[in-house]
Amino acid sequence: MDNSATAAGSEYAGVLLLLLRRYAANLPDGRRNDVDRTVWAALDRVPGSRAAITEMVAKADALPRDRKRALFGGTHAFEPTATAVSAPELEQVIGRLGGRTAPPAPKPSAHRYDLRFSHLVCDDESNPEGFGKDEPYEVISMITQAQMEAGTPARTVRTPVYKTNEGDRAPASGSEDLRLWGAGAPAVIDSDLLVTVAHLEHDLGDISKIVSDVTAVVTAAAVAAKAAKQDLVAVALGIVASLGGLVTALGADDPVGEPQQLLLGQADADAYTKDAAQVTLPALRFNGGDSNGVYRSFLTLRRS
Repeated sequence: MDNSATAAGSEYAGVLLLLLRRYAANLPDGRRNDVDRTVWAALDRVPGSRAAITEMVAKADALPRDRKRALFGGTHAFEPTATAVSAPELEQVIGRLGGRTAPPAPKPSAHRYDLRFSHLVCDDESNPEGFGKDEPYEVISMITQAQMEAGTPARTVRTPVYKTNEGDRAPASGSEDLRLWGAGAPAVIDSDLLVTVAHLEHDLGDISKIVSDVTAVVTAAAVAAKAAKQDLVAVALGIVASLGGLVTALGADDPVGEPQQLLLGQADADAYTKDAAQVTLPALRFNGGDSNGVYRSFLTLRRS
């Protein structure tokens, strides 16, 4: 990611932090604007979101100033709770992300699909390597354009916690077959699907709570696009930056590299599976360097 994209992502994360700070404060209706109301309505549908976001905001605000600036930019993240974010201001911030409308796609088929987490590969174990195996896992959050427009919360799942050394595959063979799309049965991808994956090293964190926290962050970061009348794809980079910043601030389990994303529409799925009914998609790469390790994660797409 180039410097301008990183700066734009951090700015969006800062806007989201301010919106979450206002949500955590539970401001009376007379002090809320339409952006607040849009984001709050979606967050209120996430169980336990107020308490979770209150903790996230407190930890982000307690970061050293330079660290907070690096993760959340130097403007909105430092504004007081009383400062509202207007829809035109939010639209301008999204524009600096390189926000765009999804391009016209070829006429899609009526094929039904399921998308699954298959496996991960440890390319470089975290240092120091003599302290035992890594314990990686992934938290995967999904939201569609239609869900964003309806204010429906993201759906979030997690993989098992694996134990890996350098060169290991987890699971060792076969596929984990963790369903992401088509959770009940294969389905048409009738609205653009954004899959956001955070790769973490298990330490002392409460994984169930981390899954809930990720759901809240992805939901808020996505639904903010609705408040600015933008497409989901326009805020994809902002979702990554917001999730990366807030997971880092929580300091529970260590994030490995930056969250990664897959944007998938029906026409994309048709293109991927034109030669085979089941394909392994290009790897998602998580580069945490020598200290946190390097991993690749693989998803499979199956045409029904």
